[in-house]
Amino acid sequence: MKKLILVSVAAMTLSACSATQTVEQTQQFADCTFPDAPSVDAPPWVCDVIPSDLAAGGMGYAKKSAAGMGVMRNIAINNARVQLASQFQTDVNNMFKQAIQGSVNTTTSEGSTEEVLETFENVTKNVVTRSLSNSKIIVSQASPTGGFYVLVGMDKETYQANINKVVDSVNQDANLWNKFNNKKAAEDLSKALDSLKAI
Repeated sequence: MKKLILVSVAAMTLSACSATQTVEQTQQFADCTFPDAPSVDAPPWVCDVIPSDLAAGGMGYAKKSAAGMGVMRNIAINNARVQLASQFQTDVNNMFKQAIQGSVNTTTSEGSTEEVLETFENVTKNVVTRSLSNSKIIVSQASPTGGFYVLVGMDKETYQANINKVVDSVNQDANLWNKFNNKKAAEDLSKALDSLKAI
């Protein structure tokens, strides 16, 4: 009988706990810790939580090195910029994909649209690789084990300026426009791209 009462009390306690938790509370993640020092709390950006006043950011890391802090800092910054460029390129490709599908899908054949998307990805990759500009170091921190973390990011204005630069480069790419088999589709896409600059 005692066992039955204890089990009943435990079940009621558990159901009371689960009933009082909100969706937000159940979605809470564990606190951030340094990957190279898992027992030490770290700022959220170390765990890829980008501050809300940045449009995009990338976190870089350099392990402790006998070469010194200057070399570690350069490694971490380069690592962060690669992450930022990768994120930016993904964002741009997604925007372009939506622009293409929303404006020219009905006026070109499926194979033609696929070819256009591939060309877009190549053009944007080239543009991002050579011209992503004005990202800056937002914050940096040494870890307890001597590693070095850095957050590189772009505010919303800088992010939009980079989007505009990519759109302008794409608009000037003759190889892309040669993929279209009719004038209306090219005009629709041109309007869709210009609308990306106005966001």
